[in-house]
Amino acid sequence: MERWGDGVVVEKMVSRSIDRDKTGEVIMTKADEDAIRDIELRFNEAWGRHDADRMVETLVDDAQFVTVNGAWTKTRAGFRDLMQRLHGANGPFRSSTRETPEMHVRFLAPDVAVMHSRFHIYGDIDEKERTSIGTRVVRKLDGRWWTVAVQNTDLRPGRRH
Repeated sequence: MERWGDGVVVEKMVSRSIDRDKTGEVIMTKADEDAIRDIELRFNEAWGRHDADRMVETLVDDAQFVTVNGAWTKTRAGFRDLMQRLHGANGPFRSSTRETPEMHVRFLAPDVAVMHSRFHIYGDIDEKERTSIGTRVVRKLDGRWWTVAVQNTDLRPGRRH
């Protein structure tokens, strides 16, 4: 244990395991950030192929996923089932594509990060085009980044806060 100003006690193991910049942000490698961004890009590729198995390849088994319409799945299998239905022969996303032009990654710890993104879906049966904001929480396990939670929200022009 180590005593810092104002009598705050911090365990040395914690203080030395996290590198921070002048603003207090956790510093990680470009490779880690790229790997996290790649999760989103691979998800988009799987979306365009309507491949639910590939859409869930980075989700941990107990990952929670909240869609833009408020569907809340609490397991990887549950989200895969939802995506199979939505991307199936009669599903609203059966001919849609998805792209993510904006992503911001923030490391909370060496093995935990949150990514906010702006993404677009084109070709939804109900809407020609939609724009959404996503929040993805990821964790590094055994050297690989995994998604543990996702929350997506549609942007609706003209709505108040």
